[in-house]
Amino acid sequence: MKQVELLAPAGSFKKAKIAFLYGADAVYCGTSSLSLRTRADMENDDLEKTIEYAHKIGKKVYVTLNIFAWDEKYDEIIEMAKKLEILKPDGIIAADGGVIDVLKQYAPSVAINVSTQANLVSLHSCNFWYNQGCKRMIMAREMNKEQLKYIMENKPEGMEVEIFIHGAICFAFSGRCFLSDFLSCRSANLGDCSQSCRWSYNLYAEEKNNPRRIYAN
Repeated sequence: MKQVELLAPAGSFKKAKIAFLYGADAVYCGTSSLSLRTRADMENDDLEKTIEYAHKIGKKVYVTLNIFAWDEKYDEIIEMAKKLEILKPDGIIAADGGVIDVLKQYAPSVAINVSTQANLVSLHSCNFWYNQGCKRMIMAREMNKEQLKYIMENKPEGMEVEIFIHGAICFAFSGRCFLSDFLSCRSANLGDCSQSCRWSYNLYAEEKNNPRRIYAN
């Protein structure tokens, strides 16, 4: 029987402890500048404490470096990769090919998990990243059960697959969305989504010079 791991988000060391208390096998977390949670309260000291605490009680920690990074971010990414090579989390979650390339160079002993932000929607995409040395594929949240079943039945034996069972379904494929950036100057791809797709909207239809509301909310 395949092993199932229950993984929960943790925005701070305190929240990680609560997740473990209520049955999570693992947590994923990251710093505010390199993960897709800019309001996370999990800076370097808390990250270290979380990893140490989790391993002490037989739990796991996956660190998120899943932004789509501009070139000016790479000095910070390299320093974080070096730090994680020392701290030894159970995996690093990344989506950007450039970031993954840096992780392979500076944190070679830590498994790389491909983020849902990478829009993995096919076995072919999974195989591509697996052949690049990545261990776990976190599938796009928009996939249906039959698509996931096909991947599970045909993937390489050593490939791990992760799926979301609760949480937001984004307006665009797993967060590759510019609506928030357009409407509120907050980039979803840098962890600062204002969740514009969940705002309340009114829809109007133009009838010559007389707009008519046809649907509300």
